[in-house]
Amino acid sequence: MDRRTALPAGTLPRDGCGDYAGRMGVDSDSTRLTAVVSGMVQGVGFRYWAMDQANGLRLTGSASNRADGTVRVVVEGVRDDCEDLLARLRSGRTPGTVEDVRSEFSDATGQFTGFTVS
Repeated sequence: MDRRTALPAGTLPRDGCGDYAGRMGVDSDSTRLTAVVSGMVQGVGFRYWAMDQANGLRLTGSASNRADGTVRVVVEGVRDDCEDLLARLRSGRTPGTVEDVRSEFSDATGQFTGFTVS
C-alpha cells in the first residue's frame, strides 16, 4: 500500500511574504466533501494531484483507490475551498480521464490533520 502524508498537523506553509498562509482545523464554517471520481483515474497520479490541489486550498483529507477502479476523495475545510476542489476535479485538467464525479457535502468531523494518499 502506498501512503504519503503532506502538511503535518500544525504546519502551515508560508506565503510569498514570509507570513503563515491559509486556515487549518475545524470551525463552524467547515464542511466535508466526499467525491467519488470515475474514469481512468488509477495509476496516473490522480490521487497525488488531488492531494496537491487540496493542500493548495488548505484542505485536510484523503484520496484512496477503490476496488471498482474509482478514486474516493474526502476533504474538510471552508465550504468555498471544498467547492473549488470539486470544480477542479470536474475541470478536465486532471491526470488521467475523469468520466464522472459523484459528490456529497456534509458536516465536517475533524477527522483529518493533514492529507493522506492510500
